Amino acid sequence: MATNKNAQIRYQALDRCLSNWSRRYYIDDLVDACNEALYLYNGEGKKGYGVRKRQVQEDLKFMESEEGYRMMIDAVRDGHKMYYRYHERNDSISNRPFNQEELNIVSDALMLLKRFEGVPQFDWLKDVDKQLYSTSQLGKDVRSVVSFQHNPYLKGMDKDYYKQIFDAIVNKQAIEIGYHPFGKDVQSRIVSPYHLKQYNNRWFLIGKKYSSKTLSNFAIDRIEGITEIGRVKYELLDDDFDFEEFFEDVVGVSVEDVPVEDVVIYANEKVFNYIFTKPLHESQIIKRELLSDGRREIDLKVKDNYELRALLRSFGSQIEVIKPESLRNKMKENALVLSKMYEDKE
Repeated sequence: MATNKNAQIRYQALDRCLSNWSRRYYIDDLVDACNEALYLYNGEGKKGYGVRKRQVQEDLKFMESEEGYRMMIDAVRDGHKMYYRYHERNDSISNRPFNQEELNIVSDALMLLKRFEGVPQFDWLKDVDKQLYSTSQLGKDVRSVVSFQHNPYLKGMDKDYYKQIFDAIVNKQAIEIGYHPFGKDVQSRIVSPYHLKQYNNRWFLIGKKYSSKTLSNFAIDRIEGITEIGRVKYELLDDDFDFEEFFEDVVGVSVEDVPVEDVVIYANEKVFNYIFTKPLHESQIIKRELLSDGRREIDLKVKDNYELRALLRSFGSQIEVIKPESLRNKMKENALVLSKMYEDKE
């Protein structure tokens, strides 16, 4: 369906004319209506300088077509002339139901937007969702063609913690959070919040703890309470601080105080194809030459952190970390622990 702005203005103008049975609209009247609408909208088209008869005739054909609005338009003879109107009184393009293709597009667009449920700027999604499903054919026989990973039950998101943190960032307000690290008791932390980042289907608050000089990350699903506090001054970041640059050398959200290293990985052919199409990191470089054993070399420039090691471990025996030696040893130690865990016990 045409999405050109001027075309949409013409279709709306023609729709108003064709649905009005109290007046007879001849082709010249339809041309004038289109030009008037264009003039009112953007100053174009009035007094013969815009739409011509041929354009309006093409517009009428489009409105009748399957690619358009599938309207039934009658051309009624009146002497030597013809006037135009919808076949049904008060019919309108706004009353036309979605076709299956349109329903699928709208449904998948809603699914995409649902990824932002709980985000303050997208509160309107709840109302849009309800209205579309109650006033259209959505939800009846619509088959979705797109799916997204989404965890609506993630702890913390259901308590509006995201919204509270978002508002605190925008308003530059220090907050006190009850934070529950894995394997430890709940701890009270005073934080100047700066940024929200999603990784691996989890949301993280990036902020600076009171009297600390470094940034920390806090998983929102580990937060058990938030209080705004006015007694502690919000610590501002430098004006030129860039979070994209801050995270560019890491996988995930943990930015350790360690150097960027050259990481060399050997991958077998099966997993190589996966890594080739879904890079481990933006710094990834793949060597063209095959190794003598048929594997491929993959090079990264990253900082060692928990998320990098977890990502590499997810490939199991299909990859081997060659260097740096420190990372290789950590991977080796983890492999030995796993091997021992799965030993047969008599």
